[in-house]
Formats: sequence, C-alpha cells, structure tokens
Amino acid sequence: MQQKGLYLRPLLALIALALIVSACALPGSSTASTTGSSQATQTPKVMPTPHGPVAGQPSGTSKASGGQPLPQNEVKPLVFNLVYNDAAMEQDLAQIYTPGSATYHQFMTNDQIVQRYAVTDAQLQQVETWLTQNGYTIVNIDPLRSGINVQAKVATIEHTMKIQLQSFNLFGHQFFMQQGEPTLPQPVRSLVESVVGLDNFAIPQFKPPFGLSAQRAALVANCKGYGAKQSLTRNKLAAAYQLSSLYQQQIQGQGMTIGVAEFDEPYAPSDIANYAACVGIALPTIQNIDIDGHTAAGAGQGEAAMDLELITGLAPQASILDYQASTKNTSFAQALVDVFNRVAFDHRVQVLSVSYGTGEDSFSASELAAVNRSLRNLAAEGISVFVSSGDCGAFTDRIHNIAVVSFPASAPYAIAVGGTHLQVNNSNVRTSETVWGADDGAPLCQNEWGSGGGVSQNGGFHRPNWQTGYGTTNRFNGTSGNVFTANLVPVSAPNGLRQVPDVSAAAYPNIAIYYQGAWYASGGTSAAAPIWAAGTVLVDQALKQHGKTTLGSVPEFWSLANHPGKFHPYTDIVNGSNLFYPATRGWDYATGWGSPNFNDIAQIELGA
Repeated sequence: MQQKGLYLRPLLALIALALIVSACALPGSSTASTTGSSQATQTPKVMPTPHGPVAGQPSGTSKASGGQPLPQNEVKPLVFNLVYNDAAMEQDLAQIYTPGSATYHQFMTNDQIVQRYAVTDAQLQQVETWLTQNGYTIVNIDPLRSGINVQAKVATIEHTMKIQLQSFNLFGHQFFMQQGEPTLPQPVRSLVESVVGLDNFAIPQFKPPFGLSAQRAALVANCKGYGAKQSLTRNKLAAAYQLSSLYQQQIQGQGMTIGVAEFDEPYAPSDIANYAACVGIALPTIQNIDIDGHTAAGAGQGEAAMDLELITGLAPQASILDYQASTKNTSFAQALVDVFNRVAFDHRVQVLSVSYGTGEDSFSASELAAVNRSLRNLAAEGISVFVSSGDCGAFTDRIHNIAVVSFPASAPYAIAVGGTHLQVNNSNVRTSETVWGADDGAPLCQNEWGSGGGVSQNGGFHRPNWQTGYGTTNRFNGTSGNVFTANLVPVSAPNGLRQVPDVSAAAYPNIAIYYQGAWYASGGTSAAAPIWAAGTVLVDQALKQHGKTTLGSVPEFWSLANHPGKFHPYTDIVNGSNLFYPATRGWDYATGWGSPNFNDIAQIELGA
C-alpha cells in the first residue's frame, strides 16, 4: 500500500490494522469483508513453504516401461494448486467440528476462507505473470484461490518444468505421465503447492451392479415391474432408514439443494420422469452444470439414473444440481478438483453425492493431497460430501487378495459410504441387514464383490483425531490369509492412517431403478452414497427449521456415533464381511458405524 501524504499515515495505519484483525478473526466472526477489498489492502501474507515434489507418479504405475514421447504440439490442461495456510485452516476446522467449542458449527463463507488462508492479490499476480510469460493460457482462477486452471502445449510444459511427458501401456491401459521431477522457479515455487494433470492414469469406475433380470416396461409411466421380486422400493428404503418419520413431519426437502457429481455419465430425462411417476412424486427440479466440457443427455451406464432417482425418491421436494464433469481431455484427478472447487464456490448445496472412485494407488501423492484440500474447503463451508467406498470389497484394484481402498472415499474430508444387504418385507419392516459381500470366486472383480473398506496406504492421510470409538482399534493382519497391499506386503490394520468407510447403506443389487425403459434391481455403494445424501439433506432441513446449522463434514458423523443417550443414529451391522474385514460390534472396516436412522440423527442434533 502506497502512502499518499504525511497526514494520511495515522488513518492508513488504522485501516491496515483493522483489515489484519478482520483477516485473522476467529471462524464465525462477522468482521469479514469482501475478498477484493480485503486482499487489495492486506499486508502480504507469509505463506508456509510447500514440501515435497510439485507432482509425482501414481504408485500403481511402477511397472510401466517403454514410454513414448507425446506430440510437442498437443495441448494439455493443468491445475496449478496454490498454497494455503494449511496449519491455520486445520486448527480452525478442528474447533468448528468440536462440540462445545466457541466456534462449533460456525461454518465459513468463501470470503472468509480466502481472507484467512489463501494467497493475496500480489502473490496471485506473481503466479499469473509467470504462467502467461511462459506460454500458458489461463482458463480460469478458482475464486477461492485454491488453484489456477491453464492450458499449454506439451513442449511448453516440458520446457518450463524440466520434465518429459510420455505415453505408456500397462496391461492394456493407455495413459501418459511425466518423467522426471517437475521443478518451478522461485518465487513461483513458494506459492504453488502442486500441479495436477501431469498424468491421466486414474480412471473413474462407475458402472453399478445390476440384477440378472429386468422387468421391461413398454410405455413411459408404465409401472409394471416396479418393486418386483422383493426389490427395494422408495417406500421400503424410507421406512427402513426412518425417512418416513421425517415425511410425517412435512420434511421432504423443501428449500434444500443436493449436489450430484457425475463423470462422463449422462442420464435420460425420460428415465427420471418414469421413475417419479411410478413412485408417485412430482418431476424433480434438476439443473445440469458443465465442468471441463459438456455431457450430452443419453442413457449412460445407469449410474446417473440411479443417483438421481434415489435422491428424487427419498428427498422428493429438494432441488438437484447435477455437476457433470468430462474427463475426455482432463485427468480424473483434475476433474475431481474442478468439481469440488466449483461446488465450494457456488455454495448452493447442503450435501454432495459422489458415486465414483478408483484405487488409491492410481493417484500420485500430490493428486491425493490436492483433492483432499478441495474437500476441506467444502467441510469449512458445512457441506456434507458422501463418497461411495467401492464395490470390490477390500480389493478396489479388482484383484483378489490385493487390499486397496478407493479414492476419493479415503480422503480424510470425505464421508466414505460402504454397503449393506438390506431386506424389507411388504409391510415396509426391515427384516435383515448384513454386510454386502459376495465372493464369486472370480480372480477379477466386476463391481459385485461388496462393500469397499480398509486402511489407506497414503502416508499423507494420517488417521484423523476424530476417528475414535468402539471397534476402531480392532486389529487385522493379512499374513494368514495371504492378503497384501499393492506393494505386496501383508496388509495391517489399523496402521495409523485413514480408515474407511465411515457409514453405510443399502448396496446389494436389489434396489428398484428405472433405466433404459426397464425396471432393474441395482445397487452398489453407488446407491448407498445418494441414499445418505438424500437423508442428510432432510435432517439439514429439520435443523434449519429450528434455527440450527447443517450437519457438515465427516467429524460430525463420528461425534454422532459416540453420542450417549436414548437415540441410535446408526444400525450397527454385525454380520458378514467384505471378503477380508468382518463386520463387528461398533465401527468396522466393512460398514463403518452402520446404516442410518435419520430421524434419530435429527433428534440428537436438535437436542431432544
């Protein structure tokens, strides 16, 4: 800030002091001003120095060899993730999610996040200038200043970062990644935490398991086959998980909004309309939001249809924002970052459902960290993000006896959702609920082995301090069963790192879904995540009606599990396994704390 004259100095000093106090205010304070005005006059922030490489290689690519150079004129999208004051943000978030804290559930606005933890205007300009001067085209800057999206030719990327980009083929999978450790000059390096997009090894897995038979419907709104063969209807799910009790209180999602993330997966509006007609609800309000490209309407592979139908059925009066991300020209890691950053900036949803993921070893450590940092912003805003834990049991890489967890479910700021086998009779009474786990003896999984779960192998995902409670210290070792990590050492749990899942819901493929003109019995943890999202938004509505804040991120769901009293937020699943980890009393690696009792959750949060 330049001084204009001798007599202005005291006034300017007072203004500067006030702005610094505003930027450093405790979470939930009312002193925040707009991003632009505070950043323009702030004293430059001393940001923490980034540690580790700008980008690494996914551990799953270790056996790749014989790379071929990419064409020098090929254009690649990247995200330059900017540094945040991570230590300060983690400390503040811990207080936001600690019951009894002075700032408990005082969630943040976008401006507060930027003011407290992000780079200043001047620091942002330094990175922008270097990018443009070195041949990068800036596509957009995340308004929360967590990253800058750019495009550049391969030749530019290689020259400026001192690397090579090469294509590989590993077991029939064609991908590219960098050779050499990327470097950036100072002072840019001190302001860039990581670069995402230097490989595209990870591929989203999203095809849900379907039952063997379908009831074909000849006409739109022909409901023949709905609920056939004891498949779970909307009413059966609502009764089993106490949503019916919320409906009786006139809580059906009015005034609430749920986000859904889809990756290269369209849906047919006629499928959604037919489902709504047969369930007996109004046609839902769905707004599509394009991320990294456009996804045209179509049948897809059934994932989007299931996500939208379950949310529509269980939260029938909530609005839906469908964030449709394309990975045709963008890596899965970058698409995840872009979706989460957009949801945080929009700040329009209370809950986000994500039914996608792949083995944690398909991402580099820098990619894992970048996605989790974007999820952290959502946690700061009080947005609940439910992520399916995978459908290959303890073996997300689809190889029997290789224990890998699914990401982004394993991110510390995701709410990982496992799967159960729920059975409800024709009187809408739950008769049984066990772990969804089915070993068909095949060497490779086709998304039908059951509830994903286990322990992270990423050293950056330390076991969060809120991940405590009965069952969390139960020990398992893969030596006797010949169950190994991707590095071919016997798996050991707990191992000091993030444990998944957190919760669970119906996933066995007996859920009635309308897809491509037919009623199917479908499921997977891809169903469990939207079930949790729909139920949570109804709880949020009940809280809102009583002047309370939303449930927020994953620590709150662990607080619920350890809450004493007459209400039971979860139904503990104690029978079955996910092909390695058994269900146990309390928390377990197959189903987490268990399936939801949404009315009880609402009563606990309301202090009943």
